[in-house]
Amino acid sequence: MILYEGLENIPAPFAETTVAIGTFDGVHVGHQAIIRTAVEDARTHGRPALVFTFDRHPAELLRPTEAPPYITTPRQRNRLIEQLGVDILVIARFDTALANLGHEEFVERILVGLCGAKAIVEGRDFCFGKGRAGNLAYLLSVQAHYGFKVHAVDPVFVNGVPASSTRVRECLRLGDITEAEAVLGHPFWMEGRVVPGQRLGRKLGYPTANLVPTYRQVVPADGIYAVWVCMTQGGDLLPGVCSIGERPTIEGAGRAIEVYLFDFEGDLYDQILEVRFVRRLRDEVRFDSLDALQAQMARDVAEAREVLRGIPDSSSA
Repeated sequence: MILYEGLENIPAPFAETTVAIGTFDGVHVGHQAIIRTAVEDARTHGRPALVFTFDRHPAELLRPTEAPPYITTPRQRNRLIEQLGVDILVIARFDTALANLGHEEFVERILVGLCGAKAIVEGRDFCFGKGRAGNLAYLLSVQAHYGFKVHAVDPVFVNGVPASSTRVRECLRLGDITEAEAVLGHPFWMEGRVVPGQRLGRKLGYPTANLVPTYRQVVPADGIYAVWVCMTQGGDLLPGVCSIGERPTIEGAGRAIEVYLFDFEGDLYDQILEVRFVRRLRDEVRFDSLDALQAQMARDVAEAREVLRGIPDSSSA
């Protein structure tokens, strides 16, 4: 897959492509249906499949206080798009100039003039251009004029409800990993950098890696999770337990995201880890003593080992 970050970095207009357009945060099953439709159309007509997306959610610029957290980092999103067989990925910088571009000009200058669109694939609710004035009805009205074919992809339903990025975020906020993965169609991975902590886990016999998210990703509900962990600099997937929350048993410990890796020895400081949340084991609980906490941690580890034994580690980040 050829990646262009910024429209100015495209050396010359494409001759002809099939374009799938959207924000594609999470690349969930609905997004996958749109992209696969574009890839199939491109293969049928012997032209490249091009995904056109943005470097940020438009709300970050237009309504920053309402901007949702991301499901995927840019690297994760790009990787998922590539796995669907896309030939070209164009990531436009969503700045004031692009936000103020009218929908007619967006189609003429960018989709047709730059991307060479001979077919355009999008979800039925997708809007574009200044004030979100461009939509499916507009594209259908001008397809004959510009010589492209419009393909509208219906929503994909999961357990009777349409798949959406909003639904994935809500599932994760509730700690419902199973439902989130069903809507995504792939595992959820949170990326974080290992930073020095208070070494509280080490004192209890369970040394943990303290993570600070590297990107503004949604964080699952507080609690204890069975996880797979991938080191982005290479290496095997490792099983473990992740704790998210305020660590109420230890006075003044404060909020943290901590990962305990089973049977691991080594220095993880400053490394980037990706954590796949597999199952939420329990709520965060305040214990009467450190001994009681330590005993519960042993039970958590045993339960997580059992859970992960049935979940293959082949779904890498």
